[in-house]
Amino acid sequence: MRVIDEMHGTVVLSIEDINFLLNKIGWNKIISRVGETFIEEAYGRTICPPKTIIPLGKFNNDYRCMPSTMSKYEDFIGTKIISCCADCPEKFNTPLAKGIYLLTDSETQNLILMFDSNLTTCCRTASASATAVKYLTTFKRPFYRLGIIGCGQQALFHALAISRVVDIFDIYLYDLNKVRADGLATRLSDKFYPLVLSKEEVINNSDILITLTPTKEPHLFGFDLQSGRPMTICAVGGDSEEKIEWEPQVLTIVDHYCDSLEQVSHTGTVSRALRDKIIRKENLKSLGKLMIGEEKLDESKKIKFFISTGVATQDLCVAILLYENLGLLEEH
Repeated sequence: MRVIDEMHGTVVLSIEDINFLLNKIGWNKIISRVGETFIEEAYGRTICPPKTIIPLGKFNNDYRCMPSTMSKYEDFIGTKIISCCADCPEKFNTPLAKGIYLLTDSETQNLILMFDSNLTTCCRTASASATAVKYLTTFKRPFYRLGIIGCGQQALFHALAISRVVDIFDIYLYDLNKVRADGLATRLSDKFYPLVLSKEEVINNSDILITLTPTKEPHLFGFDLQSGRPMTICAVGGDSEEKIEWEPQVLTIVDHYCDSLEQVSHTGTVSRALRDKIIRKENLKSLGKLMIGEEKLDESKKIKFFISTGVATQDLCVAILLYENLGLLEEH
């Protein structure tokens, strides 16, 4: 941790600082704080414009700006600037997502905290999925079988977060790059029983399925899902209009919820479903509204489906958690 006096005392955290603080704070607190954002958004107590995305087609990436504030934490306002660079892991050996978070004091407008947002983005995204799993997984199992399609950096965080809200033993993994899937299996083997399987085997054997693939064309389809079998799906990878994991028609056979009604129409699956009149905007449902009792589960559809768009308030609440716990760094 260092302080920049020329910027009115801005605290800059290193990756080591962030990792230390997140481990000290723990998954339970992070998931709880991220869960608050769904409720606050449902009550209309947030200011969170849809993310601004500038696509950079020549480089196969994009540049995003995500400001937000919440009435519950009115002393803070923050912005994440992040890029999604699909080719970077293979081409440059750098992360898929990279960015910076800027936390500002609402009254003085002084920048009070600045840090690389890679780890916190992984934490908040996994915590949002864990919140969805907690509220959408109503069927009971002694242990739940978790499936993960796409074994990049987000996958490990999702396994750890979801195991905090349901009991997980078996984890089924699939990635186009088998070396990556095998590597994740090794990392998970001290806590779970991971198996690397085909994509079809992962889908058919999972109670909870997480899809983490930033693909440009759908590769997951309604016919992949076994009718009559209860299942919870978190669709995480298709978080912009250019990215799509699931075919739009899947929205007609699942009971679907999202983290942001404002943003979800700009995701690949939903934007195409609206364009092709497969669903109407009024068919979209908010997980936050479900959490406060203003939405009800559709019991006629056994597959519950969460569409993760990545909401700026989730980043804000994790940044505030880091700021509130800066004192822990004195132990480090």
